Amino acid sequence: MSKIHFLPVYHGDCFVIECDKGDHSGVVVVDGGPSGGAKILQPILEEVGTPDLLVLTHFDGDHIQGLIDYIEACQGILAVPAKGVWANCAGDVKVKNENFSPIMLDSARQGVELARLLNAMARTGKMTWRDDIAEGFIPDDCPFASIEVVSPTEEMRVLAIGQQEEQAQKMPMAVAVDKRKMTRDDDIDIPLDILAQGKPAAPNKKNDVPNASSIAFILRCDGLSILMLGDSFPQNVEAYLRSKGYSEDNPLEVDFVKVAHHGSKHNTSNELLDIIKCNHYLISTNGKIFRHPDRDSIAHILCHPNRDRNEKVHLYFNCAVEEIEQNSGKKFLKDGEDAEWNFEIHENATEIDGLGAAEVAPEADGCANGKPDDQTIEEL
Repeated sequence: MSKIHFLPVYHGDCFVIECDKGDHSGVVVVDGGPSGGAKILQPILEEVGTPDLLVLTHFDGDHIQGLIDYIEACQGILAVPAKGVWANCAGDVKVKNENFSPIMLDSARQGVELARLLNAMARTGKMTWRDDIAEGFIPDDCPFASIEVVSPTEEMRVLAIGQQEEQAQKMPMAVAVDKRKMTRDDDIDIPLDILAQGKPAAPNKKNDVPNASSIAFILRCDGLSILMLGDSFPQNVEAYLRSKGYSEDNPLEVDFVKVAHHGSKHNTSNELLDIIKCNHYLISTNGKIFRHPDRDSIAHILCHPNRDRNEKVHLYFNCAVEEIEQNSGKKFLKDGEDAEWNFEIHENATEIDGLGAAEVAPEADGCANGKPDDQTIEEL
């Protein structure tokens, strides 16, 4: 049966999707979390087998470093990390310091390091790697699922690879980012329907390249459909979906939406949600580092104008809400709002089937709430 493994990789993203379609079965891995994520990913892959498709949505550290660690581990045992890889990385780029450690790379240089590993694997002929993934791409070699890419635009894909190439020429340096003061702390006193009236800014082509270049896609298989949004911007995804005929009167229907950017207020909008029909939303975060999720994003999910409030919305977290709020130092929901806005919270939901039934992680094996190995993660 098709199912989603919603792995608790600290503040990052890592998903394993088991797909069944007719007589075909396959495994799709999406992102690997920050450093330490590979330790959480590998036991699942030992159970389900070598991925048929591995997708790096973009090159930010909380998505890519776990994949670098996983692929390096595969090299050590002469194993193939996946049969096919999608990663818009910069290929072979000469860097000034050949002896750098991947842990000390900022995000763009991590993209180059992953490309080096993928090139080495691809040369064996045992796997394929594509770096040309942009909106509109529909692969014809995935018999276990139907997949349609909805982001990035070709322009953002090219910009992302160019940024990696440019930054790879510089000496590696550790980048520590403290965003604890960049989020309002008084949101809890603002009603959800008021917060939902806000609009996220459009992506900046200079500063928002990594997130705006996120690979986002619709995946459909027997008993399961999901819109995987990575850290994409809602304006890009909305524009693509509207170009394909989706609208408020003809919404995209999916069982699940993986909420963009761990629930950041910059990456969810009423306009996008109004052309999607879905009542199950996955938010991947432990609240650390960047203090996700933002109450604004929850407000958009619950209060966008086209929502049918007679249908219950389900919010899935791969950690406990109390832990997320403790780690972030802020609350994003108030008592009684679940009844007022007709929604239900599912905590520590690490395995979800197509009907929305969630298997809760045992308390001892719940959210990966310690410190990831890499403390120099950069996110734009």
